[in-house]
Amino acid sequence: MRAREVLALSLTLAATVLTFAPFFWILGTIIYKGVSVLAKAGLGFLLNIPPLPGTNDLGGIATVLEGSLLIVGMATVIAAPLSLLSAIYIVLHEDSLIARLGRTLLDLMVEFPTIVVGISVFLIFGLALGLGLNALVASIALAVIMIPYTTIQAVEAMRIPKSVVYEAAAALGLREGHIAKILLIEGRGGVVTGVLVGMAKIFGETAPLLFTTATSFDIFANSPLSPVSAVPVLIFVYAFSPYTNWHEVAWGASLLLSLIVLSIYLAARVSLGRGGRYA
Repeated sequence: MRAREVLALSLTLAATVLTFAPFFWILGTIIYKGVSVLAKAGLGFLLNIPPLPGTNDLGGIATVLEGSLLIVGMATVIAAPLSLLSAIYIVLHEDSLIARLGRTLLDLMVEFPTIVVGISVFLIFGLALGLGLNALVASIALAVIMIPYTTIQAVEAMRIPKSVVYEAAAALGLREGHIAKILLIEGRGGVVTGVLVGMAKIFGETAPLLFTTATSFDIFANSPLSPVSAVPVLIFVYAFSPYTNWHEVAWGASLLLSLIVLSIYLAARVSLGRGGRYA
């Protein structure tokens, strides 16, 4: 191998290592710090409420874990149907002005600052409509963030089978509803993957929840209109506190949150592999 090839290979390898090194360093730190906390707290970390500050008690994150599951579930219920319907329209009418404008707006929404989404939703729904800080307002903020990811993935999942079956289906006189059903069946793996990727994205979001959730971490949500908090908000607050036991809880919660997000991504990969013919 010539010297130039060796140099090029060395540079690309070094660049690859530098690219992934921060991720593995962060993940390794979370595992190192978090495992000891989970081992010390045991199953109670999932079942107990957060501890009082400045004590030797670790308590748990049951309240905020319930809050995260509630608002992510509600956000998915809001975002998934809207994303699916939008994707169907964009795929079936991709040459129309509305479809082109919609795709441009989706790309813009992906890059939009999530903190701006949070404060906007709070001003509109929390203040103007008087809903305050509750699970519904938080889920609306997360749904706005989730929609572009899910829609774009669904569009790509259905665009490939469309190029194969659309003309044949149209020649048979099938209506758009039947064509959309065929596209959904053939691209179902990509559609489900899009929903899961969107869920993973919003599960770890912190910025929008700072404006739409409460920072009282010892209350369970009784309804969608009840005050609620979430795991990322607890991590944010506890990490900046001066209390050692809160720092430990933040590390344990960080590890648990990372495991949840990674599990959702793995489920997305499995779904993509087991999807339709064109997934």
